[in-house]
Amino acid sequence: MKTNKLKVLTICSAGLNRSKYLAGYLRRKGYSTKFRGLEPEKYAHEINTVQQKDIDWADVIITVRPRLKKLIKKKFKIGRKELILLDVSDSRRLLPKEYEHLKELDYLAFQKKWTRPQLRKALKPYLPLMKKKRG
Repeated sequence: MKTNKLKVLTICSAGLNRSKYLAGYLRRKGYSTKFRGLEPEKYAHEINTVQQKDIDWADVIITVRPRLKKLIKKKFKIGRKELILLDVSDSRRLLPKEYEHLKELDYLAFQKKWTRPQLRKALKPYLPLMKKKRG
């Protein structure tokens, strides 16, 4: 069955946290989504590694860190697909000083209080997502 939904690939380091959350968030907004990791071997999870076929499938690719955007461009043929950079870390050590109190939260609470709101905030200027116009 063919769908006209925009296909969005979300990519983070491991493919387990930020990209998974973004994919679910965008799916609830009506997009067709997949989530993958670019460096899952660093986290001992190689089951969700981004492949060229994932890049080929996507209309829009979203990544969460500048380093990952550079790696995507180096490793894959993305052509003229839109590649959006959100620049959202889920590392407690990179928190701004005014949010250091969040370091004390358990993993899930930290994701709910910091990472997920930061992802939504960073994504907001790009919504609604559209295919990049060619020409």
